[in-house]
Amino acid sequence: MRYVSQLFQPIISIPKNAKIKNTEITCKSQKLLLECGLVRPTAAGLFTLLPLARRALDKLEALVQKHIESTGAQRISFPALASESLWERSGRLAGGGPELMTVKDRHDKKYLLAPTHEESIADLLADVGPLSYKQLPLLLYQIGNKYRDEHRPKHGLLRAREFRMLDAYGAHAAADCAREQYERVTGAYRRLFDVLQLNVHRVEAPTGEMGGSLSHEWQCVAGAGEDAVDVCLSCSHARLADPSERDAERRCQCGGTLRRGNSVEVGHTFILGTKYSEPLRATFTPASGAPQPVVMSCYGIGITRLLAASVEALSTEQSITWPRAIAPFNTIVIGPKEGSKEWISHGWEGVKQMAHSIEEVQQEEVLVDDRHSLTIGKRLMMADKMGYPTIVVCGKHSAESPPRYEVLHRSPPNSTSPHQSPPSTTLLTHSELLHSLADNGRQERIPVL
Repeated sequence: MRYVSQLFQPIISIPKNAKIKNTEITCKSQKLLLECGLVRPTAAGLFTLLPLARRALDKLEALVQKHIESTGAQRISFPALASESLWERSGRLAGGGPELMTVKDRHDKKYLLAPTHEESIADLLADVGPLSYKQLPLLLYQIGNKYRDEHRPKHGLLRAREFRMLDAYGAHAAADCAREQYERVTGAYRRLFDVLQLNVHRVEAPTGEMGGSLSHEWQCVAGAGEDAVDVCLSCSHARLADPSERDAERRCQCGGTLRRGNSVEVGHTFILGTKYSEPLRATFTPASGAPQPVVMSCYGIGITRLLAASVEALSTEQSITWPRAIAPFNTIVIGPKEGSKEWISHGWEGVKQMAHSIEEVQQEEVLVDDRHSLTIGKRLMMADKMGYPTIVVCGKHSAESPPRYEVLHRSPPNSTSPHQSPPSTTLLTHSELLHSLADNGRQERIPVL
C-alpha cells in the first residue's frame, strides 16, 4: 500500500473565490492536473509528469498495448532521430513545415526528431526485404516520445511539444488485405475507448501530407477541443464539422438532426498505399512474378493527449474524474482523526488491515490517507478533487458493532447521463465492502477480444 504523506504531489492551493491571473491556463484539464500536483510545466509546451500522472500514464500505455497486440501487432522501437535523407526520398521533407525539429551531428549530417516513422518502417522493410507474401500481413508498433515544434502550444498536454504516442505500421500484399487489417485495428480502437468510457467518434478526414487512400480521425468530445464534430441524434453517424455550413444544412443523410460539439483528436489512422514503399523500395515477392511494393497502413494514438482528453471530457471544473481503468489509485482509505473515539476503537493498525484486505480483492495497490491530524472532511474533500473512483472512510460508523464504513463511488458520465453526478454513498460492513469491490472489479473487466 502507499501513503498520502509520502507522495511527491506538489499541490497548488488556490484560496476560495480567488481569480486566477495566469492566462497560460486555458482549459479544465490543464488547470486540474496542475492544481492537483500531477504535472509541472518546464517550458512552453514541455511538462514533467509527476508520480500520480506517471502511474495513470503507465496504466493507459498498458491498456493501449493490450488492445493493439490483440490484433497480432508486434512491438519494436525506432530511434527518435531519423535521417533527413529518408524524408527527402519520400517527398515529405519539403512539406513538413516549421513543426519539424531538426538537429545536426558533429559530421554535419542532418536528422529529424521524427514526429512519425513511416519512412523508418519502409526503410526497415526494404533493408530486410524483399519479404515473402507468406510473411504478410505484418503489423509492427512502438510506444515512445514524439516531438513537434508547435507554434503556439496550449491547453497543457492537449497540445504539447513533446508527447507519448503509439504508432503502428501495417504491411500488406494488396489493398483489400490492408482494408481487412484496418478494420481489425480500428475495432480494437473502439474497444479501447469503450473501456475508457469516452465518447470518441471515428470520422473521415483528409489524408493531407501523410497521403494514402483513406484516413479517419478519432475525435473525443470535449469542451476545450480545437476541432468539432457533427453527430446525428438519430443514427449516431459522425463527421468533421464544416465551419462554413449554416444550421439549415446540418442534416444527416438519414434525415436526422446533427448536433455539433467541440472535440479533441486522440488518434488518426490511414491506409497509405505505396506512397512510402515505392520511393524507399520496400517490396515483397508474390506467389509468382517480380517483387512489388508493399501496401502500407498506419495507426496512431496520442497517449499523453488521450490522458488529458479523458480528464477534459469527464471532469468537473472543481474535481478530476478518471476512467477507472487508468486512475492512479482505484481506492483510497481515509482513517479516523487521531484522538477521536473512532481512532481509539479502530486505530492505525485497523486502517492498514482494511487497506490490505482491499488490495487482496482488487489485486492492486491501495492508497491510504495517513494524515491523521487532519479532519476526515478535509481529507475527503481532497480525495474527491483527485477523483479516486472509490473512497472508503473509517468514520463515526466504524465505532459501531459491527463496524460500518462509508463508501463513495464515483462514475464517469455516459451517453444516457452526460452530466457529472455526485458520488454515490453507501454504508457497508467489512465483508459487504469487499464483496462490493469484487463485484465492481468483475463488471469492469471488459474483454479485449
